[in-house]
Parts: sequence; structure tokens; C-alpha cells
Amino acid sequence: MSTADDRFRELPELPLETFEAVGTLERSDRGPFVTLRPHAPPAPQAPPVPANAVSKSSYSIRRYYTQAIYPRLICYDPGVLVESMATRVDPTPPGRDRPPTDVTALAGQERFYKLSPVKNVSPGTLWCSVKYGPWLAEAREIESCLEGVPNQWEFFIIEMPEVALVWFGEWQDMPAFPSLWVTMNDRPLFEVEGPFCCGGYKWCPTTGSCIPNQVPCQDAIPA
Repeated sequence: MSTADDRFRELPELPLETFEAVGTLERSDRGPFVTLRPHAPPAPQAPPVPANAVSKSSYSIRRYYTQAIYPRLICYDPGVLVESMATRVDPTPPGRDRPPTDVTALAGQERFYKLSPVKNVSPGTLWCSVKYGPWLAEAREIESCLEGVPNQWEFFIIEMPEVALVWFGEWQDMPAFPSLWVTMNDRPLFEVEGPFCCGGYKWCPTTGSCIPNQVPCQDAIPA
């Protein structure tokens, strides 16, 4: 038995009870390894529409970048690679009950575990790594087509698009997601898409705007 084998077997066991609260361990569809598939959040409830709501003719989509902390778990059979495996253990990441005070302090940190055989997951012991980020994330604000009705928001981590949320309201109304922390105060706008026509309206090139479907779009006046 090599020294590398000893280091591998001495790694702490992956705390399944911690990660089962976050998602389900299963084979990844993007590689020959085991990963964590987050539990699907409940579908957001659409906001009520006032009886006298006025429809807008167009809407836009605003896209923002931000940062997120989330455990990315990857486990696989180390095989012959065990000789060169890094098995250091970085400082303990922030607890689930409190957000990190400095997201950059987690950059580059990684924790290592072993995962004993798990039914329907792996017949052998796997080598696991957990990184918390920070990860680049994107938020999209989709403007409502009705006056007085909240906008719709979409959020996802670019490297882990399965970590995604949808809600209505303001940016600060983002619902809780297990083990996810998002930098709420740093959200630079990087793109505005649109305008797009709301229901009942069509795009008129000559006016450069959305007009009611029943109104004909006038031809361009010759120069």
C-alpha cells in the first residue's frame, strides 16, 4: 500500500447528511463522475393582476452579473491517479446559517473527502472535492407587461446552471436556496435586451415601436 493510498483512505468521509439537505447525489450527465443535483425549488406563485391593470406595449430584459457561493461537489474513482491527488484540507467554509464575510477568501479553497460505496451511486470508494466559489452568476429582470404587476426575475450560476431560481418582485426578494449565498449589493448591469412587444402588440419598423395588432404599420416615407 502506497503513501498516497494511505492519504486517500485517511480522508474524512463525505458528510452525506449535510449534502442531502442540498441535493441528490447522482451520476453527472456532463462527465463520468458523481455530482450534486440541487433539489428543485418550488415554482413561484404568479402575482395577482389588478382588475384595472393597464397593458404596456413593450418590455425589456435587463441582465446583470453577480457572484454566488455554492458547494460544487465532484466525486470520481481516482484509479491510478491517486498517486498525484492533492489531499490538503482548506479551512472550514462558512456555516450554512451565516453568509461569508469575504467571498474572495473562499476563492481557490477546496475540501477533500472520500465517499464509501453508496447504493445506486457507486460500487466503490470515490474521491470527492468540494469548492464553494465564488462563482460568476447571472440575473435577468424581465419587465412586466402590466402596469403595477411586479417584474419577473431569473437567477442561475453560469458554471452550474442547475442552480437556478425564478421569482417575482425586486432583486432583494430572491427566495432562499439551500447553501446558496449571493452578493446582493454588487450587481452591475451588462446588457439590456429589447424592446419586445407585449401581447396584443406588434413591431412596426417605420415607427421603431410596438403598435396594436389591429393598427396597420405605415410604409416608410420615401426620401
